[in-house]
Amino acid sequence: MGNASEFELKRLYDAAIAFKDLKPWMWMYASQVIVVKDKETGIEGFCSVMGMMGEHFSLSVYLGQEGYDSYRYLYDKTNLCYLDHVFLKGEVRRHCISVSFESLEGVTEVDIAQAKALGYDFNGANQWPRFRYHEPGLYSWYIEEDWQCQFLTEALRQVMIMARLHRRKSIDIPDISDDKYYLRYVEDNNWKTKIIEAAPYKDGKQVKSVSFENKFLAYKLKKLPRFAITLQAIQFYMPNPVILEEGMQPFYMLITAIVDSEEGQLFFLDIQEDRVINENGVLNALGNQLLQIGVRPNLIQAEDEELFALLKDFCKEIEVELELEDEVESAHEFAQYLYDEVGVKTESVLEEENDGDIKRLTHFTDQVYELLSEQGSLDELAIGARHYYKEVIETFVLAMYTLKNQLPTEWTPSEVKHVCLTVLPKQLSTEALKEAKVILNHFINILGEDDVLKGYKMVLLVINNCI
Repeated sequence: MGNASEFELKRLYDAAIAFKDLKPWMWMYASQVIVVKDKETGIEGFCSVMGMMGEHFSLSVYLGQEGYDSYRYLYDKTNLCYLDHVFLKGEVRRHCISVSFESLEGVTEVDIAQAKALGYDFNGANQWPRFRYHEPGLYSWYIEEDWQCQFLTEALRQVMIMARLHRRKSIDIPDISDDKYYLRYVEDNNWKTKIIEAAPYKDGKQVKSVSFENKFLAYKLKKLPRFAITLQAIQFYMPNPVILEEGMQPFYMLITAIVDSEEGQLFFLDIQEDRVINENGVLNALGNQLLQIGVRPNLIQAEDEELFALLKDFCKEIEVELELEDEVESAHEFAQYLYDEVGVKTESVLEEENDGDIKRLTHFTDQVYELLSEQGSLDELAIGARHYYKEVIETFVLAMYTLKNQLPTEWTPSEVKHVCLTVLPKQLSTEALKEAKVILNHFINILGEDDVLKGYKMVLLVINNCI
């Protein structure tokens, strides 16, 4: 395996142009599936043509069992995919290679430079081929490896053959929910077609189980009284991808949230800020939260199979009932509330600090402090909090801008968490750090009440859990 050569990329572009000219989306639906087996790797690709609605034109090749499961996700969640967090989870979980046809604003400078270097130029709406590799949890990235390039090229060709047969009514391409699929494969150096059973793929989903390894914590939790309350658990991705370094593939942070089923009150929140998910870290944090509150729930309802598998051994060890229930209404409402508060924005990475902005932010904190002092708003605070108030808010505001490129109107829970955990302990004195939680609670509440910071309640939650 290596990088795709110029020759392989040219073959990919030519196949994509032929596919676009054929326009198979005129008579095919995204739910119809054609299976193509890669002759080099043996991976089976589940191919879906999109474009019937006349807005987004593409071919996605879902890779292996994991890809098939990600393909089915939104079809299995049809009754919930109108929710932003459910739809995005389906998109982020995709495991596939794809080509879509975009207008100029839908491609990057990298796409344009590659096409022109190969001798191609495209004009007009939906004319630019955009090739991407989608890996679960990560932002879609450029197709760079030779096997990706070769497989997508062959998939385009084989799908065109099957699409023409379907248009002539020589075959009827099945839906993903059907019992049999068409498979295109190579035998004796020739492409052939056969009908295969869908059951092995439908039944082949493998969910990773997680053992709860903290036996001492489990022992302490089992001693807690159990209350007749039901909690609802959900996992979803934050809408804005995280960019650690320019040129590095961004990723999406995974949220684990548990809420009370009756009131919808947030009970537990975990934000995974790394590409690799620390499952036992989530379970330990949940266990410590239960220990702090001093009770065990009677029942936890998990929203999907992956979350059920994460919680299964944990609940068994602490003797709490667990059930699978995808329509966890209170949990979905919380996730949607978070999306509405945080909003979706375009990520950008600033290459250098803007001295003018830093001066304005320093002036902003000075004005806030002087105004609060004049109004007597600081009188309600203890002497220590009043003494360190200006130092703490100035340090926090400047850290959010210089390190996270966020102005007060843009603050997000994930970036606030990072600053609270890793920056403030280093930049504040021990005495100031002791007062930081009280000070930032007071400061954030004022910004929220004045509509400066829309998602201030979630920011408060993070501050109270991280300082």
